Amino acid sequence: MKTKNTSRFSQFIQDQYDMEVQGEYHKAASRPITITFTADDACMFAAIAKRFGKSTSTFGGEVFQPAVMEMFQALSPEDRVAVATETDIELTRYLKSKGITTTNDEGAAESLVWRRYAEVLNKNDQEKK
Repeated sequence: MKTKNTSRFSQFIQDQYDMEVQGEYHKAASRPITITFTADDACMFAAIAKRFGKSTSTFGGEVFQPAVMEMFQALSPEDRVAVATETDIELTRYLKSKGITTTNDEGAAESLVWRRYAEVLNKNDQEKK
């Protein structure tokens, strides 16, 4: 967040505060999952993650995050809305369990992240027709 009329060093300190807050949020908003690979693939995946100084779970999250978006985009418009609604409900529940009670700049208590994204995708799909 750039503030008006501040020195570059004041802005640097403000950026540090912003990153600190985002780091805490990111950690609280992250959720581990378990996946199953064949043993040979799992060992290679772990070795590659280790090569870059990351845990398998951290590296996996980075690898699979774009896939989640692509799969969501590939859903039918009806499925997008249904899956987005279910996801936002679960996301709200999860974030509340981690002490995060607002999910957007408007201070909403319920996540609308995926439902809003579904609306945008569905609107774009309609405009293309």
